Amino acid sequence: MVNPVQAAVGIIVLLVTVGGLLYIFYTRTNAVEKTGYGAVIMLSIISLMIPGFWILESNNEASAQLLQHNIAVQRGAQLFAQYCYQCHGLNGQGLSGPKLNGNSDVNGLSDADLIRIISAGVPASVAPNSLAQLQMPAWLDQYGGPLTQTQMQYLFALIRSSDPAYLAKNGFPTGPGTNGFDQVPGELKSSNSTAYQGAIATATAFAGTGQFGPAVDMTSKNAITLNIENSPAGAACQPACFTPMNIKVKVGTTITWVNKSSTAHTVTAIKGENPASPSPASQIFDSGANKLIAAGTGTFTYKVTMAAYNFNSNHLVVYFCEVHPVMTAVLTIVP
Repeated sequence: MVNPVQAAVGIIVLLVTVGGLLYIFYTRTNAVEKTGYGAVIMLSIISLMIPGFWILESNNEASAQLLQHNIAVQRGAQLFAQYCYQCHGLNGQGLSGPKLNGNSDVNGLSDADLIRIISAGVPASVAPNSLAQLQMPAWLDQYGGPLTQTQMQYLFALIRSSDPAYLAKNGFPTGPGTNGFDQVPGELKSSNSTAYQGAIATATAFAGTGQFGPAVDMTSKNAITLNIENSPAGAACQPACFTPMNIKVKVGTTITWVNKSSTAHTVTAIKGENPASPSPASQIFDSGANKLIAAGTGTFTYKVTMAAYNFNSNHLVVYFCEVHPVMTAVLTIVP
């Protein structure tokens, strides 16, 4: 793309040069006067061209810096989609790891501190002096991680791209399209579509009114029935969805899932609350991958226990289908 400033400066310099040469050629004076006028004019032209070239060079340098920044942010998004989204969220919104996208505490770190933290990791609070126990792992190869120093700079550029004040201070554009975290979903989708669907489920689930939506209060009932139904158009849960996706129940309630979809499934609790990388918690409930709930009429029944209530500190139990991990839902449990 042509830089308008560079084009304008180039046209001005060209016009001045051509005008000067034409003036010299058509001057109707003797040779001595012509030579004198020519020297003055050439000095004037050179005087005008020097700042013009300086402006051009400055614009070239700024364009090169912006291009370098954009490449670094894009590569940072690729690395984040490969290594970081499971803990920090598809959009850097924070899950088990801290929020990185627009976090005022992160933005307040010096460049050196931010590089140090993402390179060497964060010691766990229970053992602050132990590198064996980390809240966030070390990513730099110097500390046993998988990434090089150059790749750390890419992640640094990605994180900084979410801070408009930092971008403005360093002469980079701000506004729509400048936050590199917006590129992460596309990078993950192109490299791992299955992981992308799971990450979308996570991102929407914890948005309050996203995929899981607000809890449907069923605490007044001792026995309830939930359906597994074919996915509506555009739904993230494929090929079927748990309906409702979020229910509020009390300990002792008997829940029966009825598979009304056209494919077989499981109903399996997961460890923790991150359905992007689910690990079955069969001790809570699990219909079993070896005996799937049959399509059309199959059922699975579970009675809510105190163990389920105490499983997570917020008393949520996220569950999914082991065959189709993007099918997720949640129980909100009260005693």
